[in-house]
Amino acid sequence: MEMNTVAPLMYTNEVSPEFLRTLDKSPFTEQQLAEFNEETMSLIHQQQAYCEAHPPLAIYRLATEGSQTRDGGVIQHATTPMEIPLDNGRQVRVAQVGDYVVYADGSTAKIATGAGEGNSHLALVGSQLSNGDAIINTPQGCSLFIARDDVPLAEGFLPSIEG
Repeated sequence: MEMNTVAPLMYTNEVSPEFLRTLDKSPFTEQQLAEFNEETMSLIHQQQAYCEAHPPLAIYRLATEGSQTRDGGVIQHATTPMEIPLDNGRQVRVAQVGDYVVYADGSTAKIATGAGEGNSHLALVGSQLSNGDAIINTPQGCSLFIARDDVPLAEGFLPSIEG
């Protein structure tokens, strides 16, 4: 097997209805479920009922170092301590509101919107920048927020920017 340095896969918030349905799939096998006590099973059933009552409508992936913008910017340095492993094994930090995107000409723009105060103002695919640009993808495919039917998103979650 050849070892090439391949650009990481880039992920967006665009997903199929089939993908959304997989988000509520139980992580437990039948054997594991059979071994859980009554209290644990009660919690699992509560969670299943919640998921059935509030199916996933959309996802919002966390933006990290390597995320790209519509106008060609890249997050080169993120300031949260949170790190996510990429498919290639490399670790990248999650970005937040206030971090910068760098463009090929050396100019920068500040990340202006994110997941809201209750979510540590983490940057998302879809976050707006101070110059009107927006984050369009991320190299990580595992960490995301789920928007659910009849469940409000956190206050300040990707607000629109006026002006």
